[in-house]
Amino acid sequence: MQTFLTLVLNVMLAYACSRYAMRLRRNPTNWFIAGLLFGIFAMIVLYFLSRTHIVAVKPAPRPIIIPQLTAVQPSHAEKLWYFLDEQMTQFGPMSFNALKRAWNEGKVSDKTYVWNEEMENWQKFQEVIRAS
Repeated sequence: MQTFLTLVLNVMLAYACSRYAMRLRRNPTNWFIAGLLFGIFAMIVLYFLSRTHIVAVKPAPRPIIIPQLTAVQPSHAEKLWYFLDEQMTQFGPMSFNALKRAWNEGKVSDKTYVWNEEMENWQKFQEVIRAS
């Protein structure tokens, strides 16, 4: 009778091991056999293995979307442009396409001051050119 109860208990532990292994995305058949042969020891090993194999999954980086630039006034696209970087170094003259490249490369931001011959004073980029 005791042998029968031991066998039933091992089968129940083997089933529990296989279900727990399935939750942990491990092979349930192998863990059923391990639970059948080793009983509670297989469950303990599976428990500690699950704690050591937890891997932090980093979220995928979001793609960087660079807005396209359009001149507020059509004549702006034909002018030669200048801009000031953070150290107030002047760059230019450059075409509107070159200014777009500087925008795409991160050399120009919304807060960068720009100027062309049609403008009276330097103005912030966001006031003169529209990013869409």
